[in-house]
Amino acid sequence: TVAPMRTCCCGALGSCLLFFAAVVGGLAVWIGSEGGIEPIAFRRFLWLNKEIKRMNGGENRQRFFQREDFPLVLDFENHVPEIQSELEYVLTNVKTPQFDEVVPGQDVLNRDQAWSVFQFRVYNRDLVFNMKLCPITAGLISKYPEISYAMFSVLHGPKIIPPHEGLYSGVLRVHVPLKIPRDCNNNGIRCFIKVKNETRTWEEGTSLVFDDSLNHQVKM
Repeated sequence: TVAPMRTCCCGALGSCLLFFAAVVGGLAVWIGSEGGIEPIAFRRFLWLNKEIKRMNGGENRQRFFQREDFPLVLDFENHVPEIQSELEYVLTNVKTPQFDEVVPGQDVLNRDQAWSVFQFRVYNRDLVFNMKLCPITAGLISKYPEISYAMFSVLHGPKIIPPHEGLYSGVLRVHVPLKIPRDCNNNGIRCFIKVKNETRTWEEGTSLVFDDSLNHQVKM
């Protein structure tokens, strides 16, 4: 039975967008072999992805979701000051890699090398060393097995992430803004995320929940 539920060191922080990003939902661990993904498992994945899209309205499916509908999102928001402190520690003490260094094949999204990340959980597998550096953030992530991917994300402005689509429609993406550019809320013109035809901007401590399997882009 198909389940229909889909369940961020800047030299000048004033020009950066920093947030905690998570993927929430039933993203299955890849079934692989030495030669790559098993063909049968991959076909099942493609079928499931197609069915989830169909059951949720196809290309007209919902873009953004109400944060209040997700208790885990509100839980992270309630701990924003502590998460901000741990992010500051990471930025001060750790050389964070570029996004395309840890997510192969995504260099098209980061040609300007202005997007760095610090990962905690990658496809349901915890990065133990990173988790130990940020015990409060790690504790929150560990409370929720439905979080399949989690990281600090740092965009060094000006930055454009070109239009792209997430691989799987059975999850939702969450952004918990921890530090935003000083003029980010200038009518959403300078700093925004656009999913299909809907645009939002970030407000520190107030999360965005969206379907990243739909075409989306970022400018800041």
